[in-house]
Amino acid sequence: MRYLVFLSLCAFALYAATAEDIYKIYKTKGINAVEDFLKKEFESKEVKEAPVKEVKKEKEEIKEPVIKLGQKKLVKPKVPTEKESMARDYWLKQFKNIDVSYGYYEDVESLIVCEKDRKRCEVYHNEDDGLKLIRGHDVIMGKSGDKVKRGDLKTPVGVYEITKRFKPMDQFYGPLAFVLSYPNLFDSLRGRNGDGIWIHGMPIDGKDRDDRTKGCVAFENNSLLVLDTEINAESAMIIIGESKVPKLTKEAVASVMSEVYKWQHAWKINDINAYLNFYSNDFKKSDGSGKLQFSNMKKQIFSRKENKTIVFEHIAIAPYPTLDDRKLFKVSFFQTYKSPSFGSKGEKELYIELVGDKMQILAEK
Repeated sequence: MRYLVFLSLCAFALYAATAEDIYKIYKTKGINAVEDFLKKEFESKEVKEAPVKEVKKEKEEIKEPVIKLGQKKLVKPKVPTEKESMARDYWLKQFKNIDVSYGYYEDVESLIVCEKDRKRCEVYHNEDDGLKLIRGHDVIMGKSGDKVKRGDLKTPVGVYEITKRFKPMDQFYGPLAFVLSYPNLFDSLRGRNGDGIWIHGMPIDGKDRDDRTKGCVAFENNSLLVLDTEINAESAMIIIGESKVPKLTKEAVASVMSEVYKWQHAWKINDINAYLNFYSNDFKKSDGSGKLQFSNMKKQIFSRKENKTIVFEHIAIAPYPTLDDRKLFKVSFFQTYKSPSFGSKGEKELYIELVGDKMQILAEK
């Protein structure tokens, strides 16, 4: 029996001593000496052996915003002279160290760029030197093609704001939802209809759903909750493209800025011809009236030759994706207008096309 114990101990002790060493001890000193030897070897090994450390996987590197959401200070670029504001070269210098790949925003904290064919949305944070990528999310979206009518199951292509953040009553839409401003002015003037386009989650009960939505942008629930921490819903825009949203050049954004201020200048000095030349022949005002009606109304106002104060603040220039690769932009700002006969303050929207370096206004609100 003791010999069997001896063999077992030898088997477990091979890591500490060779079989030859153990055999010599056994032949010269007997089995008791072998047991003492092995006991010492085991005790020595336990002292020397370091505890095994758990190997942790490295986490995905995520860029965190420099400025916390809700605490962004408005971008206040140097106020240009009237001459500078109309000069493209001036704006090129201003954008030299700013990333304007997906637009220029003075008062927007968060930007979400989505591409339908990739089923992917990327979150950007607006910082002093431009847009910074925070994270990408895989999503589910509607059918390919631009949304035209209610029930076509397509996710719209365009630029939208988040108008509401809420908890859906129906668990099918996940723990959270954001309402998008579809249809925007440009959509409505082109006859697009429908509503209820959301960013939302997946069924809370875990049931599978189709790989398409009815036109919404659907996130996995965990990703949706992460998104909620990455954006400020009260200061966010979303750009949705059918395929890759084309990145802008500094030259294009500088051209838009200079053209907007040239348009403002013509408006200020009552130069009706220069002013109307900024409007496309396809122009429509928010009430649906075309360029002819708009021109007649403006000619009457400009004929008064009134002195005007027109100030633009918090400018945002966003690329407006299209299916035909036109160079469209949504330009928005806070406008203060004052003349002897009229005054107003409020948000202004222009939907424009850049033809060469020249601006053509397609819609105005």
